[in-house]
Amino acid sequence: MHLIIIDMQEKLLPRVVESENVLLNTFKLARVFKILNLPVTLTEQKKLGKTDENLRSFGEPIEKTTFSCMGCDDFVKKIMGEKRFVLTGIETHICVLQTALDMLKYGLEVYLAVDCTSSRKAIDRDVAVQRMVQEGVKLTTAEAVIYDLLRDAEHEKFREVLEIVKASRISEMG
Repeated sequence: MHLIIIDMQEKLLPRVVESENVLLNTFKLARVFKILNLPVTLTEQKKLGKTDENLRSFGEPIEKTTFSCMGCDDFVKKIMGEKRFVLTGIETHICVLQTALDMLKYGLEVYLAVDCTSSRKAIDRDVAVQRMVQEGVKLTTAEAVIYDLLRDAEHEKFREVLEIVKASRISEMG
């Protein structure tokens, strides 16, 4: 499983619906992926500024000009060999949607963490999510992905991950 964080940039993030929850849930997912030694890839849309400072610690973002991450050679090289992806990011109806649809064309398994994605308008987010479902993207949430990865309450990292799941603010996660 590979986590993709699409264009969670400082200039755009405050303008999307439920931005604080989207950022918190995305941060939780990224923390758990790192704890479990699973890959995390970040992208930045050129000219929209830097990735949110909370997320920068999870890797150097790949800069792109295409809306679909799959149109960026550096991105495609980074994900080569992977088959299953969890998508997060903004905006749902542009970059996230186009990336998901292009990934499906390559036969990749795509999950959308719905609580980790947003758009400036709720209608755009909602319609994009519906379209992705129609095309074959599987819907999930950050917490569902986390527990799917753990599989068992006796997982060696369960206690550490549980503290992340319980956190209501990024600052509570250290």
